[in-house]
Amino acid sequence: MGNEIFSANLGGKVSAAEEINISLSLINGAETRMMSVKHDVESGTYTNAKMNLNASEIDFEEALKVLNNASSDYEGENQDIERYKSLAEGGLDRVHSMESLITAMEHLDKSLAYSYSKEFNLSRKELDIANEALNESAASSNLAKEKIFTIDPNSVPIEQKSSIILLRNDLETSENIHTEIRKMISGMYPFMDGYECLLNGIKYGDEKKWDKAADEFGIASDKFSESQKILEELKDSEFPEVSVSCIEVCGILTQLEKDLPHIEAGCRFMEKGRYSQADAEFSKISYYY
Repeated sequence: MGNEIFSANLGGKVSAAEEINISLSLINGAETRMMSVKHDVESGTYTNAKMNLNASEIDFEEALKVLNNASSDYEGENQDIERYKSLAEGGLDRVHSMESLITAMEHLDKSLAYSYSKEFNLSRKELDIANEALNESAASSNLAKEKIFTIDPNSVPIEQKSSIILLRNDLETSENIHTEIRKMISGMYPFMDGYECLLNGIKYGDEKKWDKAADEFGIASDKFSESQKILEELKDSEFPEVSVSCIEVCGILTQLEKDLPHIEAGCRFMEKGRYSQADAEFSKISYYY
């Protein structure tokens, strides 16, 4: 039969039962893949997630094609057609939302990689791109919510009620993850600033420019404190893609917050020629910088 869908004619009335069944099958297949995408994103396997998203997008689009060509003389079937259209259209919005979310996570990963290789301008650019992709993801999620929430769970067949409720809950969860990733990004900016100041301080220290070194270490401490205050709240996030990164960065920040006051104080003492007091401060440092 291919892509040609024919309505049954029962007793002179047009029925869209076949189109409805085909579209429902396509939507269910797309939804199954969407569940796999969530697990892929949580585990960081973005390539597999993109493949599943592409397949879901095709299924949702095909379902819409079938539904847009469907017609029925039965009120119940017309209600089914409109409901499944909302599910398919909302599904496409959710696909686009997940695609943008993956883009945001990929650029967040690149931002961290650039920071570790001390390319801070590139790191900040990656954060900007991640933030933009996150905004696009949230916008698509809101469009999906508008469509899905037109469906009253109490108006659907009993066997579909739980699926509609789960879908609504999933969209609410999407709002939470957008909020938390946006917060994580806001905490990464001062981390980048602090890391850059830390390296500047080390450079000035190597050059015996103790006053400049102390100033840089002081600024770094303030920036790291600002970053940790934000990221610490996200360590227990229910979303692994948020919690894992925050736990990693906070581990670094905790150690730096212990060491930097001693490093700054040591540099101040060095500037004044009070070497024994400087040595006493430097001896309290737990890590070689």
